[in-house]
Amino acid sequence: MVARSREELGEENPFRPGTLATGAHFADREWEVRRILEAYRTPGSRLVVYGDRRMGKTSALYRAAELVGRRGPAVAIATFATASDPADAARQILLAVQKRIGKGWRKTLESIVSRLQGVIELKPSPVAGAPPTVRVTFGLREEDARVDLIPETLGAINEELVARRRRLALVLDEFQRIHEWGGEDAEWALKGAIETHEAISYVLAGSKRHLIEAMITRKGRALWKQVDSIVFGPIPPDEMAEWIHGQAARTGVTISLDACDEIVRLAGPRTRDIVQLAREVWFEGRRAPSVGVEDVRRALDQWVRVQASLYAALWRERSPLEQRILRALVVQPQVALTSADALRRHRLGPKSSVQSAAMRLVDEEYLVTIESGGYAFDDPFFRRWLELYVLPQLGLEPDAAP
Repeated sequence: MVARSREELGEENPFRPGTLATGAHFADREWEVRRILEAYRTPGSRLVVYGDRRMGKTSALYRAAELVGRRGPAVAIATFATASDPADAARQILLAVQKRIGKGWRKTLESIVSRLQGVIELKPSPVAGAPPTVRVTFGLREEDARVDLIPETLGAINEELVARRRRLALVLDEFQRIHEWGGEDAEWALKGAIETHEAISYVLAGSKRHLIEAMITRKGRALWKQVDSIVFGPIPPDEMAEWIHGQAARTGVTISLDACDEIVRLAGPRTRDIVQLAREVWFEGRRAPSVGVEDVRRALDQWVRVQASLYAALWRERSPLEQRILRALVVQPQVALTSADALRRHRLGPKSSVQSAAMRLVDEEYLVTIESGGYAFDDPFFRRWLELYVLPQLGLEPDAAP
């Protein structure tokens, strides 16, 4: 069969990893979106949304914001993911709010920043008719990067909203980073602020599951019994497979249900990883009447080869012990790393060193802990890269197919 060009087909790949999923590109999560939407619309609400990375939390937050409607509050979404300190985080909040204020944004923002003893710098936009670039500085307070700058910023926003008789839904994404900057004192400072803010509905989102669960479920922690929460787990495999099948069919590409099941099995459980593999499989499907299981496996290996240099760099960054741990988990996915057999078979060394190295790999998101007490790979494509590029060099084979 002659391969047809993308232009000849006139089709657009319906699978878009790495971008916010909207409209038909948004998979499932109806209950979670409704719950977030309710939090946006409820004055004084405090909802924590958390789960592992690449599960679709951010897309759900934006999807709910789309559904608020004109009669609902404005929704501002600020992320702490790229902030280096509390001053950066405070700026992220202010700029997110500024984008959602609408008419009269400059006067409102100036009033908020003046309450914080900060300064606004405006730089004209090179695009005609676009608003100026806004920069906020906090002077000496910024140098100290005090953790209480975040709750003070939230307090100033709330005061301005009350004065103007307005409401706001505010999302703080990766909010758990306040613990990194100030420990439990920062948690208490945040709690003390948000529990008094009637003009702001809060949704606190994050991906450090174990840290967030400790913050909200342990007696004596600041957010214990102070917030509602929802956990983003994997979308049920059958639902995810049916969604892939339907999305492909919309563009005239036939991916069999067995192949869709295989996509979910190989790339799961993270939603973004599944969508990434579905994207590569869709490209294969343009060139054939239908896509089967073997096509999925070829597409997986093709994508891993495309990413090979990136994974090679990640591999070189790890210590020899960490590399041996990663190899062991590829060869024996269910292995108990600190068992006498594993320590001897994989030349891992002292048990205490293995435990420390494994937790470093978890902290740096190479591995995740699983309920059985063992470990699994965070990135299924990195795991497959090890099977294809590392194990053969050592004469090793995994216990099972990928």
